[in-house]
Amino acid sequence: MSSTDDNSATGVTSALFGSDGDTSLAEGFLDKVAALHSYFDRDKDGYLNHSELRGLQLLTSGEEMNAATYLMACKSIGCDPQQGISLDGLRLVYASEGANIEEDYSKIFPAKSKDSAKGADKKDDDDVLEVGEDGVDIS
Repeated sequence: MSSTDDNSATGVTSALFGSDGDTSLAEGFLDKVAALHSYFDRDKDGYLNHSELRGLQLLTSGEEMNAATYLMACKSIGCDPQQGISLDGLRLVYASEGANIEEDYSKIFPAKSKDSAKGADKKDDDDVLEVGEDGVDIS
């Protein structure tokens, strides 16, 4: 694939998430996609090949991924099937309608998901004011 191809995963991802370092839109999203990509990138080449993407799909949805589906997925997001799906490509997959990074992340990293949920619950508790009968804060 040519480096000038405007339909590449990198070009589209930059447009969605910003290439100027502004990730305020979706820092948690980006971190979780990166964690999944890194976890399944067993050969650490920066791309998910068929076997690696198949593993992600099996563990998150229980569905098998055949070679034809892998080829279609790669081509639909502008990744070379011989190379695999880049981190930006996986970000595109999870940014698409019907994909759920929170659900998939919690299936792969259940302990981390529970820890972050506990932190959110604790934060919510800290924001609650307890008021006694006379209207005085007793928290």
